[in-house]
Amino acid sequence: MGSKTIIQVKLIHVIFVFILSHFALNVHAEERVSEQAQIHTSDSVVALTMQNIAGNIDKRISSMKMLANTIANDTHIQAWVNNGFAQADEITLLNKLGYLVNEYELTSASFADTNSNKYWNHEGFLRVLVPEIDTWYFAYLKSGEQNLISVYHDQNNQRVDLYVNYRQDNGNGLSGIATSFEGVVDMLAKSSLNEYGKLFIVDSTGKIQVHSDPKVAGKVTLQQLYSEASAKTLLTPQPFNYVDSTTSNKQYLLSSYLVSSYIPSMNWFVVAQIEGE
Repeated sequence: MGSKTIIQVKLIHVIFVFILSHFALNVHAEERVSEQAQIHTSDSVVALTMQNIAGNIDKRISSMKMLANTIANDTHIQAWVNNGFAQADEITLLNKLGYLVNEYELTSASFADTNSNKYWNHEGFLRVLVPEIDTWYFAYLKSGEQNLISVYHDQNNQRVDLYVNYRQDNGNGLSGIATSFEGVVDMLAKSSLNEYGKLFIVDSTGKIQVHSDPKVAGKVTLQQLYSEASAKTLLTPQPFNYVDSTTSNKQYLLSSYLVSSYIPSMNWFVVAQIEGE
């Protein structure tokens, strides 16, 4: 083999090695891009799912708040109150409350006069509310808040009810409606995110209000489960929050990340703990 041929063979070899190396680098780069795209896609799916859940809950609560507003500001009810609660006209109030219960499949509908503290639900007059018994009512009046939202866990019947109260700005009407929150509980349970972790609802302070574990719901806070820093991030009122998390509590995962989405009408949050790799 002549020297010229040897040089040509070596040159071809160098070019071949260069092409292979370049191809390998491109494949590696494409794999990294593909991997990053999958990660970003996964993050986007989680964010979209969380925001959809929060949006669905927000619509339900907004509708309930409008119903409660309607009761408190009803001109016929106010006229009856201002005329001294005439017994003969009490049916006006009961008919309106009863209609809302039947039409919107509510658990109950109620009205209270904040001057006399007289309290009715859709079935009739209940009693005059007193501080020693009805602490929620007087705490609500003292707070100055217009809306009060709470959940009640009925352990006997294994159900969760949502209560929405509304108080007039410049008046003495205070209304309340209650409905089963099981639809929302089922929505959380059936969410695709539930396959990879836990979904629950917390209030603005971080207290867990709705959770699949009855030992947690209404008793535990984000701060207790995770950390003050994690809770602070998750309780930021914006569409989507993300935080890495580790917890020493063996009841929960040692490696995971947390996300949350804000529910404006409640000033609460949907939170998900997604299992780590």
